[in-house]
Amino acid sequence: MRRIISVGVLALAVSALVGCSSSNFLVYKDAKHFFVTSNGDTLKKMLCDSGDMDRIVKDSKLPEPLQKELKDEVCASKKVKERLLATLGGMTKEQRKALKLAFQLNGYDINVVANC
Repeated sequence: MRRIISVGVLALAVSALVGCSSSNFLVYKDAKHFFVTSNGDTLKKMLCDSGDMDRIVKDSKLPEPLQKELKDEVCASKKVKERLLATLGGMTKEQRKALKLAFQLNGYDINVVANC
């Protein structure tokens, strides 16, 4: 029994490492949640219309061109998920950490989720 559980845990870990990407993440605030790459009124109202995304990218202290790119891609009226995922995926681990910390500083909870 113990061996079966160990093999199962190992298989999950390997599949997560080999077949998944973790550029996308869930954002939670005020009992609402959404993937940062999603389209929808909730994301637009909470992040873009409120000005939160402006504050988040500024608080991230990322390079100015990357701040603008992130804000423009997150708040685009015709968001292209693949483009935003490519931008997030092209960021260094430290840059993604800074972005997630900036979300948290602005009252958002973050949950990293694999894109499988």
